[in-house]
Amino acid sequence: MKKISLSIAVVLLLCTALPPKGDAFDPKDDLWIWKQPPPAESAFDPLSPASVRASEDNREFDEDTRNFGQYIVDMSQYLPNIYVMATPIKYEGTNINNMRLDFGDESLEDDVALNSNVTLNDLDIGLYYGIPYVKTVSHDRLNVDLGINMRTIDFEDYIEQDSIGQASESFILPIPMFFAAVQFHPLDVLALEAEGRGISIGGKKSYGLIGRLRWKSVGPIYAAGGYRFSKYEIDRDGMAVDTAISGPFVEAGLSF
Repeated sequence: MKKISLSIAVVLLLCTALPPKGDAFDPKDDLWIWKQPPPAESAFDPLSPASVRASEDNREFDEDTRNFGQYIVDMSQYLPNIYVMATPIKYEGTNINNMRLDFGDESLEDDVALNSNVTLNDLDIGLYYGIPYVKTVSHDRLNVDLGINMRTIDFEDYIEQDSIGQASESFILPIPMFFAAVQFHPLDVLALEAEGRGISIGGKKSYGLIGRLRWKSVGPIYAAGGYRFSKYEIDRDGMAVDTAISGPFVEAGLSF
């Protein structure tokens, strides 16, 4: 968990220290604020239906708003473009458990305060190319990118109850994914953008979709707003995670 958290901190730091433009690359720097509703479900496997229902109903996670960052370098036409995106997600909640819940090897008691903490950090690193001639044919109004993405998921599920102590489980899982993006510029200062990354392989499924409206104001400064959706279906080391997180975001950055 500490290694991924440190990596996320490095990416967020990069988003405040943009290097000057050079002949070989064109950097872009984003800092986002994302409104994140609580996860739908996360629990140890195997679980009884009652345990899953209790996990969903009784955790009482609050909606949260967090920062995340993206750093992009558009390389020359012969080298792949690069992006790094770090997304920290964390939820905390306290509630009275009104039904018995089996969590891993622990059985939680009824009518006792239950403290929950779920952390799900993503670190995405991608390599991609723009499809040749699309920008030329469209007079720089349309661009399509295709590439690969390596997502590292750092997950921890922690619960605590005064009567039994605490229980937790975690894993770090790298997942290779496909990446695609489209940008349409009806005006020089306005862009409609959509991007997706995902894969389903070996009982593991993770994908995400991002749509945004970007407005370039003065010089290299731009602002954007949009919506982000992320889905996780993972069974790893006796732990099952099935959750979807989505919500609106605002973004500001520099592009040279």
